Amino acid sequence: MTLAHRLTDAGRALLPRGARRRLRQLQHAVIGRRNNAGLAGAKASFGAGAYDEAAATVAQVLARTSDNLPALDLAAKVAAKRGEFTAAGKHAVRRAELTGDLDHWTYARKLVGRVRETDPRWLPALTASAPAKPDGNAVLYLAKESRPFLHNGFCTRTHESLQALIRLGRDVRGVTMPGFPGILGVDDAPDHSEVEEVTYHHLLPHAGRYLADLAYDEYVELTARTLAGAVATYRPALLHIASGHRGYEGALAGSAVAKWAGIPWLYEVRSFFETTWTDDARYVESAEYYHRRFDTETRMMRAAGLVITLSGPMRDEIVHKHGVDEANVRVVPNAVDLSRFTPRERDEELRRKLGLTGSFTLGYVSNLSHPREGQEVLIEAVAKLKSQGRKVTALIVGDGSRRQELEGLARRRGVKDCVVFTGNVPFDEVAGYYAQIDLFVVPRIDERAARMVSPMKPFEAMAMRVPLLMADLPALAEITGTNERGHTFRTGDADDLATQAAKLQDDQAEREKLVEAAAAWVAKERSWSAVAEAFAKAYDDLLDKAKAC
Repeated sequence: MTLAHRLTDAGRALLPRGARRRLRQLQHAVIGRRNNAGLAGAKASFGAGAYDEAAATVAQVLARTSDNLPALDLAAKVAAKRGEFTAAGKHAVRRAELTGDLDHWTYARKLVGRVRETDPRWLPALTASAPAKPDGNAVLYLAKESRPFLHNGFCTRTHESLQALIRLGRDVRGVTMPGFPGILGVDDAPDHSEVEEVTYHHLLPHAGRYLADLAYDEYVELTARTLAGAVATYRPALLHIASGHRGYEGALAGSAVAKWAGIPWLYEVRSFFETTWTDDARYVESAEYYHRRFDTETRMMRAAGLVITLSGPMRDEIVHKHGVDEANVRVVPNAVDLSRFTPRERDEELRRKLGLTGSFTLGYVSNLSHPREGQEVLIEAVAKLKSQGRKVTALIVGDGSRRQELEGLARRRGVKDCVVFTGNVPFDEVAGYYAQIDLFVVPRIDERAARMVSPMKPFEAMAMRVPLLMADLPALAEITGTNERGHTFRTGDADDLATQAAKLQDDQAEREKLVEAAAAWVAKERSWSAVAEAFAKAYDDLLDKAKAC
């Protein structure tokens, strides 16, 4: 302990004025050295990803000097990494108050926006007069994005559902979230797009990337106001809200607009997004933000007149974990366009170009951005099969942020020449790549959404008579049946994937049996016309219920 700390207040009072001043300077210097050392240590921990340690250290600095600007900045960043956004917002707001810097206020506002958006007391407010009651049974369908600008699974489900509903004679209009497609960098983004029989109306399409400056709650408020404008224009009798980027953000806006307009709404839950805020396994399902997002999702599910979801495991999760009345949850599964995905002869020139000639091809069609897809497991299995002397190749169709990482794994495992990455493939050419695959592998890992959400790609493979080998997750096992329409391997186990793939490679009769059963099942059970009929029934039931009230 220093002399400065041993002196009592009374003792300090006996010192000459100059000595007291020097004592205060000494005290400040000691505190400053401690703070500098503490802050340096916290920064080092933060840089190393030791966020709990960094949080503890920077908290000690702030306990000594609560208005230390670098410490407040670091404390906000550490809290955000740990998913503690209430604390992150408080630290960031205090720094902005002290500095008055507009950039600091913008950063603080975005952090606070995450907390406000997930506050159970909050919904967007609409002050304009509600529109007149609708004539007829028109439906307005809000989707986060659409064709022709994107061709992912979300856009496919939206488009095929809308087109089948229109063919069924239903009056349904598609609307996209504000800023789309300008957010993609599309020049001269149109107000609407016509794709086959579907017209998509784009809300504020020219705003594009400017909307990225908004906090989450501000964007939801903007969505509610622009959606209310569309409701006032088209006067639908019902709102159909599909999952957004965070899941619930469209539902927050849709719930507010439906209440304002006095019409029912249904919520189509396409996945579970509460874990997507981070890929750090330490915090993904334990942080404050995970629980806030889960609770907000629950609130929206319970507020909707009806919840539609994709699979039995998803329905069970919604009923048993989110506490939604079972009578208000229906399964409308993904499907496949049987006219687009049909068996075809292989293009041998494409096969030669891809380097697949003479090899048994394990293929997967997916994005390369999310770890849940588990392409690493497939790459490891190929390395195992190669070590056994088998002539195999992995064909990975798609692109994304993890491609470089996956290519690096293939190099390290010595199978660079046995793993082919195609990059993005034009939508109309994807079927030709399916035709190159001998065994369609879905190597998803054991992750919350992967356990319950059924992907669309296996149905496309089934329609093209490509045999399936998939991880034994509940949503995937529901598709394969008990080795009826495909085989499974132990999730995350590359050795078992290799073992099961080798068995199927050696058993052509079993592969033929699987594709026969799968093709018959998908034609009967997974058509978009059946999806449209299920949606139409849901619309009618909700509208009848609303009229009865």
